[in-house]
Amino acid sequence: MFKNNTPYFKRGNILKKGMLMNLRDYPRKFFDFYFQDYSNGVIAGSSIFIEDKYFCVNEGIVKFNDIIYISDGISRVKYFNSNKEMIVKIKFRDKREEKDYSCYESDIIVDDNLQIEENELELGRFKLREGAYLRSEYNNFSDFETEFNTVNIINVLYANVSRPTLHPSIVEKFANNLLELSQDDFIDIAFAMECLNSRMVRRDLLENYLNRKLELKKERYTNLDIYKHMKNIIKELLGNRVIKDEGRKAPKIIVD
Repeated sequence: MFKNNTPYFKRGNILKKGMLMNLRDYPRKFFDFYFQDYSNGVIAGSSIFIEDKYFCVNEGIVKFNDIIYISDGISRVKYFNSNKEMIVKIKFRDKREEKDYSCYESDIIVDDNLQIEENELELGRFKLREGAYLRSEYNNFSDFETEFNTVNIINVLYANVSRPTLHPSIVEKFANNLLELSQDDFIDIAFAMECLNSRMVRRDLLENYLNRKLELKKERYTNLDIYKHMKNIIKELLGNRVIKDEGRKAPKIIVD
């Protein structure tokens, strides 16, 4: 049966083992039950900002291999100028047993290994030129893919039901562009409103919208595939011509 037993902590009451176990188990069970169908990825928070020479990750929640990890403070990792691509990753350690705890811990690292290993999740990537400064703000939708000196969050996985989805900042900016540029296209308007009304948009919805909008074949796309298709839609709405090559699934952009 369903139940919710809330312990009373009152003057004169005896502090019992069961009361402490209730405090221990209730929030943990809530997290486990609520996110049990979710994929690996960022659940909440974990936003990125740059502070001096540090790549900073705000407090947040991530899921990895059915374990919920919580960071209750800002994590800082020093970055350095380089002309090659670097990835900021969460590297999950092996389970560690102590007398009173089972410990699941992780580290945030900057790595030039572009392969995401089985015990890693990506938080962002960048390619920084000598003498330049890294930034984590974006001026427009195309700016998410700026090659140098900008934190790229396109490949970051956000946890969602069954399959991970895109960073909500990318989806939100795309939806705002649709509302601003689309000329009474029902599919665009309905999709944009759904995106803006949802904290996280499911990957299936993103893929189905792209298939309908661009008349693509139904298939699974990578984060980068989805982003590039979104960017093509915005370019078309801005007045560029998108000419489809019958031998290619992705549209080719020709600018007048």
